[in-house]
Amino acid sequence: MEKFIGYVRVSTLKQISGHSLDVQKESLKKTCEMNNIKLVKIYADEGISGAKFRPKFEKALLHVIEDDEIDGIIFYSVFRFGRSTEDIKLNLNKIKDANKKFLSVKENIDLTTSQGRFMFNVLSDVAEFERDLITERMQAGREYARIHGTKSGKGFGRPKADIDWDKVKELRNAGLSWTKTAKYIGVSTPTLIDRAKEKGIK
Repeated sequence: MEKFIGYVRVSTLKQISGHSLDVQKESLKKTCEMNNIKLVKIYADEGISGAKFRPKFEKALLHVIEDDEIDGIIFYSVFRFGRSTEDIKLNLNKIKDANKKFLSVKENIDLTTSQGRFMFNVLSDVAEFERDLITERMQAGREYARIHGTKSGKGFGRPKADIDWDKVKELRNAGLSWTKTAKYIGVSTPTLIDRAKEKGIK
């Protein structure tokens, strides 16, 4: 039976409390069981962005390369294996040079094979294309905001609904609840209450 170590990462503390890390770990364990692989250890970076130094990732990489008893490393996603496409390829070459295996659960590919590397290149191109599209949209949004009167490029937000406050006062004085008043006016109850507080209406 081959021996692997695993690595998982989440970039926010919210993802930790939301069990995202546990989901990744369970996925690694199930994949190893299905492939008759013994999962020796799982390294985890919790609440750390991929753009920052990842201490457990560095330990995992060193472990799989230097430990002769370890046959490979398994990741939840290949895109957890580096900060960029070039960084991922560099780390993959380290694994390859050490004659170790690499498995990706999410993409379901073995990146130590020629077919796996081909699939990775395709996925990388798609991911890079999507990042470029997102960047272009953000730039277009900032330019639109600048032309239409805002300098920060932040979203305009949804316009506030027009509320007939005289009618609100009339309904409230007549004894209607906030819920019934909001329904009559045509806005949500929280919105009406919040807006009423701003105007000092009780």
